[in-house]
This record gives sequence, C-alpha cells and structure tokens, in this order.
Amino acid sequence: MMPTYRSSPSFPKVILRLFAVVTLIFLLYYGYSTFNETDPIKERLYQLGYPENGHIVQGNKILWSDGHLTILQGEYIENYPVTAEQAYNIVLQYLASYNAKLKQYDYKLYPKKSSLTEKEKDGQLYWVFELKLKAGRDSMFAGFAWVNRKTGTVDIKGILG
Repeated sequence: MMPTYRSSPSFPKVILRLFAVVTLIFLLYYGYSTFNETDPIKERLYQLGYPENGHIVQGNKILWSDGHLTILQGEYIENYPVTAEQAYNIVLQYLASYNAKLKQYDYKLYPKKSSLTEKEKDGQLYWVFELKLKAGRDSMFAGFAWVNRKTGTVDIKGILG
C-alpha cells in the first residue's frame, strides 16, 4: 500500500480564503449594527416600565408606549401628554440659542437620551435628562433639564441656572 499524500494549499490560496472569511464576518457585523439599532429613548422607556406597543395599566396609571401618562382618580382623569421624544425635542429647542453662542468656541450642550428618567417635584411630574457639554471629543456633566410632562416647560438645573 502506498501512502496517500495530500498537497498543502499554496500561500495565495490561504490568504484568499482568510480574506474571504474576514470580509464575511465584517459584512455580517456591519449589516447587524446598521439595521438593528435601537433608539436610546425607547430602550430607556422600556426600562422605566413602559410597554413597547400600546399601553399597560398599573394601578391607577395608564402607561403609553410613547411615554405619555394618564392617571385615573375616581371620575377625575389627569393626562400628561408630553411624550419622552417630545420632551427631548423641547430641550433641544430650548438649548438652541445657547448652542448658537457656544458654537464659536466649539462647544455644544445636549441632553443625553439614555439618561431619561421621570421625577416628581411639588406635585408635578417631569421628564429629566442629564445635560452634557461637548468640547471637541470630550463631554462633561453640565446639569439636568427638567421638562414638565403636562405643560412642556423646561427648567434647567446646573450651569445654566
């Protein structure tokens, strides 16, 4: 019996196969990261107990998927219509004039979406975002933006007030 020899692949074939495997892995990762991006506000709402779709009832509260809230107290219904996304946009609009002035120094104030939380103060309900001051590549804490969930008014606590 003669031993069977298997020829080893040539160096260019090995490199070509390795390139093909790495390219495939890169394309799969790129496709996944591009099409499977989650919105930080929706993710944060889910963490706060809001449903992904529709609404849920918790005691005397109705939590809607967009973040608005309805409170039932007997025959009295209190609606808090400002959604989380609206609150974020309200803060951006509020900061626009400050950012116009800061632009010449290459600074920018912005609310951090993933910091969204809900608070109660003086019988009023608020959406609260952490404010960041971006300076070049770095960003630092600049305070908090409180958005009234009923009226949409903004109150800044930190470097602006």
